[in-house]
Amino acid sequence: MIDFFFDIDGTLLPFGCDVPESAVKAIRRLRKLGNRAFLATGRSPAEIVDSVRSIGFDGGVYGAGATVYIGDEKVYHRAFTEEEKERVLSFCRERGYYVLMQSDRGTYITPEGFEYWRELLIGHIGRMVALDGIILTSEIPADVEMNKLLYIAKEGTIDEVRAALSPDFSVVDNTVGLPADLMGEIVLPSVSKASGIDIIERCSAIKGHTVAIGDGANDMEMVAHAELGIAMGNATDGLKNIAGYITSDVARDGLAKAIDYAILYFTEN
Repeated sequence: MIDFFFDIDGTLLPFGCDVPESAVKAIRRLRKLGNRAFLATGRSPAEIVDSVRSIGFDGGVYGAGATVYIGDEKVYHRAFTEEEKERVLSFCRERGYYVLMQSDRGTYITPEGFEYWRELLIGHIGRMVALDGIILTSEIPADVEMNKLLYIAKEGTIDEVRAALSPDFSVVDNTVGLPADLMGEIVLPSVSKASGIDIIERCSAIKGHTVAIGDGANDMEMVAHAELGIAMGNATDGLKNIAGYITSDVARDGLAKAIDYAILYFTEN
């Protein structure tokens, strides 16, 4: 048995586009062969669009490792403490950053922040990213657990944020198509897609091979952690440098080719 772990944005789902039919067929085929398919994404469970959910998965790692499901059962969840939450929110407020506060029930952002984010996405990639679970609110709620915080900066760089918040938090390059000096992710240091994969593997009665496929900075740990790590053709250079295999671009049947390669690889080895 092979456990496949799929990033969404830039891997399964081209930015702002539909899931390629070749990817849908390949995932359904691998499950029919007795393998398992899991999402491993920076998105929360509430942000998974129907076109992705309807493919059929055996669970998922969400919020870049903050929440883990096997089937319909939540087997792990870790949120920021109230002190951690207030520290990063205060940091962003003081610098005038817009924020997207991610929780299992949805992602909170002010209307002004959403419009600015939308303008940036259209300006840089030509379209808005397909995303469910966005909750527009005049104030970020104090009574909701925070899994992860995404910040949008009119001025500033990711290095500035890292310098201020490390080592208490991990600051990761944005993974939805914007430059790192405009947007990034703040996560808990012990939480990653790799830690989520490890939880699923430890909970599994049958031990199989692991394959992780991604394209961005928040895929580094899981691609390095998996028995076979695969980078998309459109992946960052950093991810390609550590991957065991580089497939085609997401829009050129790259995911289907990666699945075919992985199945052949473990058949022959």
